[in-house]
Amino acid sequence: MTIANIITIVRIVLVPIFLVVLLTEMQNKEIIAFAVFILASVSDALDGYFARRFDQVTPLGKFLDPLADKLLVAAALLALVYHQYVETWVAAVIIFREILITALRFYSLVQEAVFAASWIAKKKTLMQIIGISVLILHPKMPRPDFFYWTGTIILYIAVVLTVYSAVEYVLKYARFSRE
Repeated sequence: MTIANIITIVRIVLVPIFLVVLLTEMQNKEIIAFAVFILASVSDALDGYFARRFDQVTPLGKFLDPLADKLLVAAALLALVYHQYVETWVAAVIIFREILITALRFYSLVQEAVFAASWIAKKKTLMQIIGISVLILHPKMPRPDFFYWTGTIILYIAVVLTVYSAVEYVLKYARFSRE
């Protein structure tokens, strides 16, 4: 087991911890959930660094790393929908895209083809993380309405990038499957 894969597995384990914290009635749950979410999000860059730096890129890591990202984002969006901080359609569009692209990536991996994340997909992920982070924390901020709308607008931008990157991946996959 590589260091990168261990970090990815820890990120997957953080998902239910994040959910339990955000969905309970504990005091300062938003701050704790935010910290867990950021830790999990930052660990994504860390596992990628270790995998490349120590030449530890593995088929397991190629599968688990994007899966861990999708689980974290989907869990956060569902919790935010539950709290009525995110509209259901926003979460549905993002989660549908993640399921679709994960399925295409998995099928491509079985076919021994790897689709690396595009520049747009990386920006999409960044906007999702920023928007979700702001929305998790907004009730504890000095001007919660301002932060709510800021997070919502960032998430709307993420939705546009999400749809664009989905189309990009589907077209890339279609070209791959024709060859």
